Amino acid sequence: MNQSTTYLPNLTPLRGIAALLTVIYHVDLFLGMGGDVLVKFADSSLLSRMYLMVDFFFVLSGFIMCHVYGNWFTGTVQRSDFRRFTIARFARVYPLHLAMLLAAVLIFGVSRAAGIPENPVLETENSVYSFITNLLLLQSMNLHKWFSWVHASWSISTDWWMYMLFPFLVRPIWRMGTLGRVGVVTACIAGYVSIMLFFVPQVTFPDSLSFFRTSNPPLDNINVAFQYGFLRCLFGFVLGMITYQVYRRYEGIAWLANGYALLLLTLGVGLCLHFGVPDVFTVSWYPFILLSAAYGSRQTDRILGTRPFQRIGDWSFSIYLVHQPLLFIFNNISVYQSLGKPSAGGPPPKPDMLTGWLLCLIFVCITLLAARFTYQVIEVPARRWLNQHWGQRPVALPANVPAAGKV
Repeated sequence: MNQSTTYLPNLTPLRGIAALLTVIYHVDLFLGMGGDVLVKFADSSLLSRMYLMVDFFFVLSGFIMCHVYGNWFTGTVQRSDFRRFTIARFARVYPLHLAMLLAAVLIFGVSRAAGIPENPVLETENSVYSFITNLLLLQSMNLHKWFSWVHASWSISTDWWMYMLFPFLVRPIWRMGTLGRVGVVTACIAGYVSIMLFFVPQVTFPDSLSFFRTSNPPLDNINVAFQYGFLRCLFGFVLGMITYQVYRRYEGIAWLANGYALLLLTLGVGLCLHFGVPDVFTVSWYPFILLSAAYGSRQTDRILGTRPFQRIGDWSFSIYLVHQPLLFIFNNISVYQSLGKPSAGGPPPKPDMLTGWLLCLIFVCITLLAARFTYQVIEVPARRWLNQHWGQRPVALPANVPAAGKV
């Protein structure tokens, strides 16, 4: 293990795995009009809690930002460095975000022209106003009562504004001692608890989706997004920054730098998801998983360094943003085919579990092909062009820098 290298190859596949789990989570929501197809709620909470993959992205994002850009801002934040950093992050996340936003507008526009009735869950907040907030990456800053356009892009919005705060957080966090780091971690955990107990009940919904509103919402989850999503990102991102300070000091390397530790930590997350324990406990495992993977070991390096794992990690941002427009397309095709039939207007029947998993596998394969295409045709060329024409200093190995992944 060599911490002097900029690229951390073992973290790349983790992004891809988290993105694919997000895809499966959303496929289940679409197939069952709320889930309960691929994994029955009565059997396990594993899939219904998979929205927590976005929190893994937030923690990972804070960690990698420190690794790649931390040394830029250990002193006073210089305007030139802030500008280069902003351009680098803009080049990484915005071109694909814009492309998928325009794709969503096209998809829903064609659907209206074809006579497909509006789906309130997918479209209730779609408007010129929400298009503008999406353009400005403000769609998750308490300006809406529901998701808009590409729903998953809410996390891109929150991550972008954390990027803008990041340069000013580096210096104080870099200078913290052990007691200070413990204090910040405690504050992050308390922040997650505050989301569960206070902010989740404050979330509002549009009248057309009043069935989502309950008088006694469960107070065990941190699943806020279009409202209070920035707080969720803030706590995860800062937790990732603190985790990187542990990594810099090789703390815990004796018991984390082996494949068995990574396996056990992953199992711990899986058990938390399965039993539906309060989300704050699940998220608490993430820093240790990152440390174990980043420290690496012979077993870990050999498995995570394989070409398929690396490619899925490279495509993770595309996987995350592309899959929802694809889901919109397949959903609208299904609705269009049902127009004029006696059952038209009602929800399609839920498939059985085996059929659901077959459909999910097919969709994942289509998503991977589309993600590979958008990565090669949109992500990489746009990032290079923007950095070459607007930036003044190349960013070291930007492919390893996550582009916010989110649910």
